[in-house]
Formats: sequence, structure tokens, C-alpha cells
Amino acid sequence: MTAHAQLTIATSLENASLPDELKSETADTRHLLIDSLGIDEARWLVRESSKKALGTGLHQFVIVTKALTHEAQNALLKLFEEPPEDTVFYLVIPHESILIPTLRSRLIITGSRVSESEPAVPFLDQSLKERIDTIAILAKDDPQSLGRIVREIGERHLHELSPDAKRSLLLCEKYVYNRGASRKMLLEELALSL
Repeated sequence: MTAHAQLTIATSLENASLPDELKSETADTRHLLIDSLGIDEARWLVRESSKKALGTGLHQFVIVTKALTHEAQNALLKLFEEPPEDTVFYLVIPHESILIPTLRSRLIITGSRVSESEPAVPFLDQSLKERIDTIAILAKDDPQSLGRIVREIGERHLHELSPDAKRSLLLCEKYVYNRGASRKMLLEELALSL
């Protein structure tokens, strides 16, 4: 039996570990590709998922986003817990820490949690000034890479960190993917504690 709400950790539909048939939109496989999923999009999902599938009998929704508002996540709670019959949701996000715990508990993780190679090792080898400069450049040119740095440090280097650095890292992991969070400030705090 297929889980009705599945979570895949990836930064895009192309690099998500989903079956190939889900990567193409059809009448019964709908895509929602959006930077930040808000309450309007969550309501659209509720509305559209209540409709019957046209062909195969299975209605599938692939949702690819970098962030979800708390309002949207709360709206999706009941939908993911009690989805319409013959409906499956595939949520693709860059890191599971962007989800509130109650929504996360309603999702089954599929595929690998590790995505593309991350730039953390050079970051760890830099001096404090170099780290601060790197953060400023990345915040301007590639803000998503700041989240990847946090993720890699947590996955690969946690055991090497001091207690203060671990606290800063946990703070970063909790907030770095939240809408409105200052990734630059979070990473600067982490850089200081390293």
C-alpha cells in the first residue's frame, strides 16, 4: 500500500528521487512548483484533491517548494492525515526542518535524505573573517547555499563541534529555511561560535 503523503528531500523536481512518471505533469499527476507555499496554495490543494482522477483512478500531487508558511502547514495537516480516496501527495523540500513537527509526523520519507555535494568543508577551514565574507557573498548571490552549509555541518561534522557551536547549529537548523528568517544573521552567529 502506498503512503498518502510522502516527503522527499531535494532542491528541485529534477533531482528528487521520485519515479519518472511523477516528473511529468498529466491530467492525474498535478505539479505545484512554488518558492513559498502559502495558505492560498494549500487551499487550492484541498480543493483540487477533492476532485476525482480522470484516467488511472489515482490522483497524484507533486508539490515542490523551498518554504511553507505555518498557516499553509496547518491547513495541510488534515488533508495529509485524511486525504481523499485514491489521492497521493509528494512533498519535495530542501530540508525537513522547515516543517512543523505535527505535519512532519504525517509524512513518510522516501528516497535519500542527502542531496548534492555541499560547500561546508571549505567554510569550516576558513578564518572568522573569511567565513563572514563568504556568508555575505552567498547571502547576496546564492542564499539557498547557506542552508546547505548548515545541513552539511549538522550531518557530517556535529561530533567535532563545541557545545556553543552545537547550540548555534541547532538554532540555524531550526530557522534557516523559515520564511522571513535572516539566513545571513543565523550563519554569522554560527561562524562566531565555530
